[in-house]
Formats: sequence, structure tokens, C-alpha cells
Amino acid sequence: MNNINDDFQAGRQIVVFDQIDATYPGGVHISKTDAAARFTNGVIPAGTVVVPDTDGKYKVLNVALTASNLAGTIGLVSHDIKVDDFPLASIIMSGTARIDALPDLEKTGVALLAKALPRISFI
Repeated sequence: MNNINDDFQAGRQIVVFDQIDATYPGGVHISKTDAAARFTNGVIPAGTVVVPDTDGKYKVLNVALTASNLAGTIGLVSHDIKVDDFPLASIIMSGTARIDALPDLEKTGVALLAKALPRISFI
């Protein structure tokens, strides 16, 4: 865990969740490789969908959402996360999310997300 830099720059976060009912206990580690490939600005935005990876971590999707690639989805990232050596994210499993505040990929696939995550209401 050398060279971890946590100097966040001041900024504004978009409010994605109006209500949070349940989160994944302890959060999850997200694959740095997949996250850096999709989010070139170095920040995983709130509302990003998270699916299991083969190495025990979780990953963000960098392809159009389909029912098959959403298999095993556990939830959405609760707030913006900097892509560092070991991104640890809190995951929302139940609650209410604003469709307009979701990242672009998730916004276009919101109908599929609603089926994959029935405990999250999208308004």
C-alpha cells in the first residue's frame, strides 16, 4: 500500500441517492484497471454499477449494459471515489436513486438496472 495519495481536490458532488436503506457491509474493492479505463478523470462517480470480477474484487462495466453482463450485480457506488491503488467503495443495495444524476452508461440502461437491482427505486 505504498504511494497511496489521498489529496482530494475540493469540488461538488451530484446528489444521486435521495434515500439509502441498505449498504453492502464493509464495502468492496474495485478493480483499478477497469475503473481507470472507464473513468479517465480518475474518479468513479456515485451511481456507478458494480459487478463481481473473477479475482474476488469487483469491477465497473465499460460496455453497454445488458442483462447478461449485469448478472450478479450487487449495487451502485454511494459517492464519488478517487481511483487510487485500492479503490474501496460503499455500495448501495437498497434505496432511492435519481435517474438524471446517474453516470451516462447507467442512465441509458436504467430499465435493465431496475430489473437487476429490484430494491433500488429509480425516480
